[in-house]
Amino acid sequence: MKRWLFAGVSDKRELILYICKLLTASGQRVLLVDRTAESKYQYLTRNREAALPLIEFCGFDITSGKLITTEEGTGLPEATRIRDESYDYVLYDYELDQPEERGLCSQMDQFIWVTTYDHYEVERSADWFRQLLRSDPELAGVRVHPVLIRTVESYLTADYMISLADDLPIEWNTEVACIPWNELNAAIHYENGHEHMLHIHRITSSYRRALISLIIQLTGWTRNETKRAMRSAKRRVI
Repeated sequence: MKRWLFAGVSDKRELILYICKLLTASGQRVLLVDRTAESKYQYLTRNREAALPLIEFCGFDITSGKLITTEEGTGLPEATRIRDESYDYVLYDYELDQPEERGLCSQMDQFIWVTTYDHYEVERSADWFRQLLRSDPELAGVRVHPVLIRTVESYLTADYMISLADDLPIEWNTEVACIPWNELNAAIHYENGHEHMLHIHRITSSYRRALISLIIQLTGWTRNETKRAMRSAKRRVI
């Protein structure tokens, strides 16, 4: 099982949902754990309860359940343990709160820092890592994938954004992944939310290329394997 933690104050839902869909399209069993402020994923299935039970969405599972440690030592939501299900990938979406599950961060295979160009979001996300590293000094030197979402043409650069966090005792794992944004992608973003679907087949080709490159970085798959997953995901209009 692989565990990935997506950190940052920015709204990362669309990026993570697309990643889940691509992993699922390749035949992987995926669980997404909602640790966002106010449980943002609860609205995917018109669920207005504060707690999100274990649900299926677009071929993968989502929950906001509290994590526990099973006898095998893997941190999974209680509902998952009771149902005795296993996953190939468990993805966590964290916002402002620090992980409450003891030792969770040390179990992560990948740390992904997601932010927009927004100055507040960059600085606040950097503060998240500062707090995390103060609470768990053993994480110093952790390798982190930086991802910039909703990027537009600007004199602001990815290197500049990363420089705002150059005091952090972390190691940037790869070059910055930039997810492009335009009016079409924005419209699909809103439509995805209202229709409770993932229209990955409609996003721009530059957006899909950026997703493919990011998946290759995170999984180690070949480009052909990742493109095959993208083609499969585009055919599954769910």
